[in-house]
Amino acid sequence: METDDRIRLTSLLRGALPLLARARQVVHGYRLANCGDVERRHSIGAVLEANAHLYPDYPALRFEGEDISHSELNARANRLAHLLAEAGIGHGDPVGVLMENRPELIIAVAGIVKLGAIAVVHNYRLPPPSLAHCLDLVPAQQVIVGCEAVQTWQAASQRAETRFEVEPLWAADQDNDATCPEGWRNLLNEMNHFPDENPDTTDRVRLGDVCFYVFTSGTTGLPKAAIIRHIRWIKAMGAFGFMALGFKPGQVLYNVLPLYHNTALAVGWSACAATGACLAIGRRFSASAFIDELRENNADGFVYIGELCRFLLNQPSDAQDRNHGARVMVGNGLRAGIWDEFKQRFGIEKVFELYGASEANIAFFNIFNQDRTVGYCPAEFALVACDPETGEVRRNQSGRLTRIGRGQTGLLLGKVTRSYPYDGYTDTQASEDKLIRDAFEEGDAWFNTGDLLMDLGFKHARFADRLGDTYRWRGENVATTEVESAAMALPEIEQAVAYGVQVPNTEGRAGMLAFQAAPGVDPDQAVDRMAGQFRDNLADYAIPIFLRQVESVDATGTFKFIKADLKRAGFDPDRITDPLWIRLPGQDGYTSLIPGLHRRLVDGELGL
Repeated sequence: METDDRIRLTSLLRGALPLLARARQVVHGYRLANCGDVERRHSIGAVLEANAHLYPDYPALRFEGEDISHSELNARANRLAHLLAEAGIGHGDPVGVLMENRPELIIAVAGIVKLGAIAVVHNYRLPPPSLAHCLDLVPAQQVIVGCEAVQTWQAASQRAETRFEVEPLWAADQDNDATCPEGWRNLLNEMNHFPDENPDTTDRVRLGDVCFYVFTSGTTGLPKAAIIRHIRWIKAMGAFGFMALGFKPGQVLYNVLPLYHNTALAVGWSACAATGACLAIGRRFSASAFIDELRENNADGFVYIGELCRFLLNQPSDAQDRNHGARVMVGNGLRAGIWDEFKQRFGIEKVFELYGASEANIAFFNIFNQDRTVGYCPAEFALVACDPETGEVRRNQSGRLTRIGRGQTGLLLGKVTRSYPYDGYTDTQASEDKLIRDAFEEGDAWFNTGDLLMDLGFKHARFADRLGDTYRWRGENVATTEVESAAMALPEIEQAVAYGVQVPNTEGRAGMLAFQAAPGVDPDQAVDRMAGQFRDNLADYAIPIFLRQVESVDATGTFKFIKADLKRAGFDPDRITDPLWIRLPGQDGYTSLIPGLHRRLVDGELGL
C-alpha cells in the first residue's frame, strides 16, 4: 500500500471511531440511506406523526424566539391537510407554496405531503417573468402565498399562460400587518376550523410517490422543475440525521438557507426530523448577524453552502467568532482553500460536507469527518475524461468512456439503478439530456452531474469545479473558484466572480474577474492588492487578464453567481461603463483598459 493510501486509510479509521459509540443508530441510518423499496408505505408525514408520539413536547421548529413542538407541528399540518382535502386536493395533485423562510412554509409542505399531494415550492426571489415560467411548468390546483409575496404572485400569475381559477390561500406573518386581499382565503384563520387528527391518507403514501417539485437555480436559462420523491427525503434523513449528526431531542440545527432549496428542505429538515431534534429557521442570511443568531437560537450546528462560509470569512475577525455552541455543520460547497481557516476561526469540530443536486440520483457525504472532501458515496459512480470547456465526454475507439485515475479530476456520473433511480425533471426531454447511455456497456445509463471531482480513493472524492466554471487558457484548465477565493481573501474585496472571455485571434478564453470593492475602498487600491495576491497565490496562467469593477454581483437565492450577462458583455470599454483594467504581457500589475488600448488588443497588437 502506498504512503498516501496508508495516510488516507488511517484517517478514515480514526473518523470511524466516534461512529462506533452509536453504531445502532448509524446502521439504521445506513439502511435508510440505501433503501430502494419504492412501494413501501412510508413518507415524510409518517415521520412527523411518529415524532409527535415519541417527542411531543420537544421543539420541532424554532423561529424568532418562538418554538413549535413536534405535536403542534403535526397538529397544524393535519389541519391544513384536512382543509386542502375538503377543497378537493388529493393524491398526486400539485399545490404551490410561495413565501419567505418561516414555519408556515414547513407546515404548508407537511400538510400537502400528508395527503400524498405534491408541494411545488417556488422561489419567491424570482422576477415575475421567471416565476411565471415556473407556474406554467407545473400548474398547481391550489396555491399558498405568504403575505410578503402577494405582489410577486400577482405579477407572475398575470404573465403566466396558465389561468388560476381558485381563490389563493393567504398566509399571514407576524412581522407583517398586511390584510388578506379581496378574493383570497385567510389560511391561518380557516385552518382553526379543521380537526388536528392525523388524516388516513398518510398511511397510503409510498416512498416512490412524489413529495416536492424543486426548481433549479436558472443560472443558465430558465429554471426546471426537479422531481423529488419521499424516498429521497428518507434517504437524506438516514444519511444526515442518523449517520452524520445524530442529534438528540432538544438539540438545534440552525438553517438560514432558503427552504425552496433542497439543502434546506431535504437535508436540514430531514436531519432534524430523524431524531426529534429542532430546526431553527432564519428568515434570511446576514453575514454580520449570523454568529449572533447561532447564540440566540442555542444552535448546536448549522446548515451551510460554501458561499455562505466565504461571506462569513470576509467579515472582520471578532472576539465573538467562537462564542457560540455550534460545533458541527452540514451542507455543501466548502472549498478546500478555506476549509481549515473556517474551522479554526469559528470553532467548528465536524464538517459533514455533502455533494448532491436536486435532480441527481447519487450523493456523497462526509460521514467520517475528513478534511477537504465531499466524502463517501455508497452508490456506483464514475469519474470520466471530458472536455473541460464543452463538457463533452471522451469516448475511446470502442465508443466507451474512459475512467480517470486516482488523484485526477474527471466528470462525475452516477449509475442509474433500482436503488438509485433517476427521477429527472417534469420536462421529459430535459431529463433525457442529462443521461449518458452506453457509457461502459451496451444499454447502461448514467446521470451526468456536470461537475468535476477529484478521485481521492476509497470511494471518496473532492469537488473541483462545475463545467462552465472552468475555462482553458494557455493550454491549462483554470478553476474559477480558485481565482475567486484568492480575490475574496482580501478585505478590500466584497465579492468577486471569475469567468473566461474570448479574445480575437487568441486560443482559449482569457480570465476576467468582476469585483465589488468593500465600502470605502479605493478601486485602484483594490486592483493593486489583487495584483499582488494573484502573483503570490495563483499560477501565472490562472491570473486574470481583465478586471471589471461592478456595483453589485448578481446571485441566486443560494448564492450561485450569475455569470451569463458578464460573459456576454466581455471587456469592450465602448459598451461597458464600469471601470476596466488589463494585465499586459510582461507586467505584474494592471493598466486601465481605455478604448485605444482595447483597439490594439482587438487588432492583435498586444500579443496576449
